[in-house]
Amino acid sequence: MDAGFPGGTMRSGRGERGQILIVVVLAMLALLGVAAFAIDVGYAYYAKRQLQSATDAAALAGAQDLPTAAIATATAASYAAANTPSNLTFDFTYQTACTNTSVISTGCNPNVNPNQLTVTGHSSTNTWFAQLFGLDHFDVRTHANACSPCKANPVDVVVVIDRTGSMCSPTGAGGTCTDLDNAKDGVRTMLGILNPPYAQVGMVAFPPVQSTATSPCAGAYNSLGGNGFDGYDTATRGYVTDAINGTFKTGGVLDPASGLYLHTVDGPATSCIQAGGNTSYSEALRQAQTELDTNGRPNVPDFIVFLTDGEANIGSVYGAADPNYPQNNADDRQPCHTAVNVASAEKAAGTTIYSIGYALGSSVYCTAGDFHMKNAQGNWVACTLPTAGCYHYASNTLESPAITSFAALSQIASPGNFYNKPAAGQLNTIFAAIATDIGSGSSRLVEDGF
Repeated sequence: MDAGFPGGTMRSGRGERGQILIVVVLAMLALLGVAAFAIDVGYAYYAKRQLQSATDAAALAGAQDLPTAAIATATAASYAAANTPSNLTFDFTYQTACTNTSVISTGCNPNVNPNQLTVTGHSSTNTWFAQLFGLDHFDVRTHANACSPCKANPVDVVVVIDRTGSMCSPTGAGGTCTDLDNAKDGVRTMLGILNPPYAQVGMVAFPPVQSTATSPCAGAYNSLGGNGFDGYDTATRGYVTDAINGTFKTGGVLDPASGLYLHTVDGPATSCIQAGGNTSYSEALRQAQTELDTNGRPNVPDFIVFLTDGEANIGSVYGAADPNYPQNNADDRQPCHTAVNVASAEKAAGTTIYSIGYALGSSVYCTAGDFHMKNAQGNWVACTLPTAGCYHYASNTLESPAITSFAALSQIASPGNFYNKPAAGQLNTIFAAIATDIGSGSSRLVEDGF
């Protein structure tokens, strides 16, 4: 027993102090190691963020040049280089493909006309402190998919086709209506590009077609009052030839049994739509919007594609028996201005309208409509409906204020959506451009497997 410490001995704290010092040193080394490791990891994370930004920018920029794969890849490479920081080294690879979901279906081939570009980025960052743990670098990888056109949102479209008498003048070989056949060919081109069920399409013909209970096809047009005159009886006529539907394709090709196919068959003998009658813009536009409202899908963007080859020269003639469209109203007195007003209201409600002027000419003025009948002496005199023998006809009186069909069509269209075909000829290119525009949207980044 040590003196001065009764009942026991005094222990030295020097050994414990030494042990604590070792623990503190080891803890500090561990903390420094973690901090150092975090610096290397943080730098790798910074590199990945920069790499992802460069990858996204390259994919979006390159997609703007699809479907030409070579140009899209070159553009993407240029943007990738421009977005690579000077203190990092990035490597990129590029691959084109076809999206699985799209409003348009153009027989996409990833090597010919792809609509998706995938950019994959890689970078390797050196380490300093992580080498203590045997890690001399970190690999970071990113990728981005962008497509154009790749709009997946569904759309509802109504095509409004002019089948008036002038669409069959001149008459082609074998009695074919060359102009009307060009319009039908264009519609078929559009149908071939659009892809159901994402795109659903209906069709309106003006003037209305005649049909029977046993056939959806139009019968031969009967101008009740002779050339240029139209009766008001709507019992066997209807504007809508096909309600909006997504059944016009089977296995990616047009279904020959579908109404939209039958209504766009060339030739007067077999066609469901034949030429005849006068030109009324306003009621055709109303009927197209009614079809979108009635059979279109809720919260789906609405589109009208309106084609005509002549100035409006009558109003809502086939609505004359309807109290909503009394005779001699603004539709008749101002057929083009009324149509512009109808289109403006539809556009204000959210519908996008494309218009196609087919060999319109730029100085053909719209004329007003009227009602005439032959009196006992055989002369044409003014009349009122529903007097027997009273017919609607296109007068030679210019609409007031004066407006050309060219101006009317350009105002009917949404901004930038007026297509003018100055001379008769094929319309496939215009309809293809409209279909692509409807289905494309802007290029955008998409998830894998889109």
